[in-house]
Amino acid sequence: MPDPVLRWRSFTVPKDGHAPDECEDALAGDPAAGRFAIADGASESYACGEWARLLVGAYVRTGAVGDWLAGPRAAWDREVGAQSLSWYAEEKFAIGAHATFLGVTVTAGPGLATWEAVAAGDSCLIWANGGSVAAAFPLAHSNEFTSAPTLVPSRGGPPPWRTASGALLPGEAILLATDALAEALLESAEEGAFAGPVVMSLNAAGFGRWVQMARGFGRLRNDDVALGVIELTESGER
Repeated sequence: MPDPVLRWRSFTVPKDGHAPDECEDALAGDPAAGRFAIADGASESYACGEWARLLVGAYVRTGAVGDWLAGPRAAWDREVGAQSLSWYAEEKFAIGAHATFLGVTVTAGPGLATWEAVAAGDSCLIWANGGSVAAAFPLAHSNEFTSAPTLVPSRGGPPPWRTASGALLPGEAILLATDALAEALLESAEEGAFAGPVVMSLNAAGFGRWVQMARGFGRLRNDDVALGVIELTESGER
């Protein structure tokens, strides 16, 4: 039996009134390596979008091996420090940037795949089995989201990482979502109408329209949104 194949798609939508390049959420994925990541820059910190992008890129390149934060921290310090900064920005730069983060490594084998995830904060992994949620990590319920999640800093020590693992069968999927979307998806599942299959069926334009509609109906907070979809399919299936 051939090994299943991983498929990856990702989308971002900025807050209403903001340009796409102002989105402070970030995603990265490498199906061949089986590594995927999502991060949400904390807007109150300086150059947080760049920090989120450096975090996801570093994880996808190397995984959470050793002091893997050293590379993106040095890159953020170098790239942001090279900019011409105002006195106010200098103060913010000295404090550093912060972001929530979730990385997952998926290893495909005969008939199934296993996954291992590491997280800090409220960017979530939602394990979807058809029209239901099999599990969610690191938050499992919509009422667990707060205004003060754990953050990964660009300066200082490591955050208190949380870890989880599981298995994935062909036809199942893992959704990676930043806080506003993760909260909305979990709430929809709790109400018996999980929106996961709908968002998984959309292309980039369709996802953007769905976000605007959900915001208009008060089902989704007006925040940057990022969605990553990891699907396990039979070899040769598209």
